[in-house]
Amino acid sequence: RRRRRRRARMSEQPVWCVHSDPCGICCVCVTYVLIVFADFVVCTQLLLPWLGLTTGCCLLCAAFLTVSGLALASHMRTMLTDPGAVPTEYQPANLLHDEAALPMCSRCNGFKPPRAHHCSQCNRCIMKMDHHCPWVNNCVGANNQKHFVLFVSYTALLSLFAIILLALRMMNGLQAGMPHGHGSLSPHSYSAGRGNEHPASVLYLFLLFFESILFGLFTAAMMCEQVASILSDQTGIERLKHDYAPTEHRSALRNLSDTFGRPLSLLWLLPTPVRFNGLTWWDLLPMEHPDGHDIQ
Repeated sequence: RRRRRRRARMSEQPVWCVHSDPCGICCVCVTYVLIVFADFVVCTQLLLPWLGLTTGCCLLCAAFLTVSGLALASHMRTMLTDPGAVPTEYQPANLLHDEAALPMCSRCNGFKPPRAHHCSQCNRCIMKMDHHCPWVNNCVGANNQKHFVLFVSYTALLSLFAIILLALRMMNGLQAGMPHGHGSLSPHSYSAGRGNEHPASVLYLFLLFFESILFGLFTAAMMCEQVASILSDQTGIERLKHDYAPTEHRSALRNLSDTFGRPLSLLWLLPTPVRFNGLTWWDLLPMEHPDGHDIQ
């Protein structure tokens, strides 16, 4: 009954959104513009002029837009999901009789559970806080790290997809412009192989290549760093502060399950709420008033 009441309270909470950070809001807008720009260039400036309105073109567009949609959905989930903010009324039941041992946060003047760190942008203590990311305008913590990993993973995959399509388009243009029986290209034949593209299209493709390389490398690095943190059961801020080290050997599957949910399922690949055998992260956080009643 306690868990049902706590879930009911949590369902009534407004959507989490950090609106006090102008830099984060600008970064979010830039992120959406870049992803939509990649969709536009790939579909209208790359695939359609190259393959025409064919089945292959439609399938490639659908595949690219699917990955793009997953990246956008994961980003929105990361941004609008409470990362694990410790409730202001939090009071650990197992320490109620020893107030001197209760850990306190000097900034938000509340009790702080183990592995929680204060975020100055969110102005709250966050459970298993990894870092505050301006690109998602939110902290990455216990309750939304899965969505952040999916976002950087799908963005890296989207960048790789775009680079492969650009490379295939270039190879196709080179082959189409290669004269039979000769080992060199003439300017006229190469121009014909490219389809006499409009200068604006060439600029779009160049910008797409630059964007894919830059953000592909960045998100791939972030993905590797996040996966390493999950597997080692130590967040980025914990490694910097050296204030936590795992005391027991845990399997990789168990560490991944703590972030992506239990049991192992295909939902790990989708930006769905994290569940632990039907329970939410909040159900696993022991909180109690001094009078013995549970709180959210």
